[in-house]
Amino acid sequence: MTAFLLYMIKSTCCLTLFYLGYKALLSKETFFRFNRIVLLAGILVCILLPFVGIRTASPGALQMPLQQLEEMIEEEMGEAVSRQAEAPTEAADVVQAFVSWGELIVYLYFAGIVIGTGLLARSFISLLWLIRSGKKVRREHYTLVLVNRAVAPFNWGRYIVLSLKDYSDYPDEILTHELVHLRKHHSLDLIYAEVIVLLHWFNPAAWLLKRELQEVHEYQADMGVLKSGIDATKYQLLLVKKAVSASSYTFANSFNHSKIKKRITMMLKEKSNSWARLKLVLLIPVAACSMLAFARPDVNRELTNLVQSEGTTISSADQPYTRELFDREIDRYIEEAGGGKLSGTARFEFMKAQTKKADFFINARDQILYNNEFAEMSEMPALLKTTLSESSGGKPVMIYFLCDKHTSDAAVEKALEIAGKAFAGYQATEAGKNVPTLFFFGDPRKDYPPKGK
Repeated sequence: MTAFLLYMIKSTCCLTLFYLGYKALLSKETFFRFNRIVLLAGILVCILLPFVGIRTASPGALQMPLQQLEEMIEEEMGEAVSRQAEAPTEAADVVQAFVSWGELIVYLYFAGIVIGTGLLARSFISLLWLIRSGKKVRREHYTLVLVNRAVAPFNWGRYIVLSLKDYSDYPDEILTHELVHLRKHHSLDLIYAEVIVLLHWFNPAAWLLKRELQEVHEYQADMGVLKSGIDATKYQLLLVKKAVSASSYTFANSFNHSKIKKRITMMLKEKSNSWARLKLVLLIPVAACSMLAFARPDVNRELTNLVQSEGTTISSADQPYTRELFDREIDRYIEEAGGGKLSGTARFEFMKAQTKKADFFINARDQILYNNEFAEMSEMPALLKTTLSESSGGKPVMIYFLCDKHTSDAAVEKALEIAGKAFAGYQATEAGKNVPTLFFFGDPRKDYPPKGK
């Protein structure tokens, strides 16, 4: 659930930035085919971009807001899981069960999808009912549907729907317009846009991008009409006359869709210079900034830099997240605290006296016992963050890490990664500045990684 929330936040940011960039750079150009491709491809990139995994040596200014938000969501969801695990099962208490804000957002999101799907289904059924009720005239590449009532002309797939009056009064202009929609397969674009809007129903940028795509469709159809030899003035007057009606079918390309003033302006506008297409290059920095903002700091490097900044020298042969790395930090702390060179039981007893100890155990079945309570791996970021922020009499926190010899490599690796993130995150705060990294490996332990790897 946490990953899903983060994905929706990231994709929403991408769509918003893309819309702003497109609106500022390309929306007023007459490259209708080019703009259509940019919109379709750009939306797809925005949806896929959050899945791109990038690692950086250290967190940057662009990454910090999303990283903090990720930690906040993980903490909230972890606390919700803990509360649910501790909650009594009596029916009277179940009614009072607490739902985290993260879960509430997810429930509202899926409720919106259900409502949106219902509205789309209703519109689609109405469209099919209208097509079924009209008189069908089969042509070579399409089917003309004539209905005996006032309806805004539109195209859907291989169907072109007109009222009998429109077909009688303006057969050339309207039919030519809708045939352009049909030949360019604009209906497929609308299905694509509707899926995006359904998934991002809460995001104004998704709706605005759909509108931009529909406007490009209309510009293409209008230019197709003018190129066919139909008088421009006559056609523009027809657009104004038909502007009073509206289409109720969200899947369809309607003849009178979009703002008439913008369509007429585009028809009268001189063709844009071909070099204006290079404006698209200006969107590349926007995509690069998004990818950088979504990048995650390499925890291995982050922790290495952290230990080095505290006065510990790590050679290139040392592997981050090993007992040796953490032991070196423990030994440095003991020396600075006046303990000298200690080993074995004396070393452990000195650390117990100088620090606030928290127990992090993993058994042979990869089950976690944290401070004498069972926990899931997904709960550990929030639990460790809370522990590290709780100091006792000015004592730093020491995480006492004990693994069974048969604990899986994956569980140990994940535990060390989570602990490293927790230490790095706390030391990035004002309260955690200059606080040592105290991660004490107990015996018997499972050395990680195994020798020879």
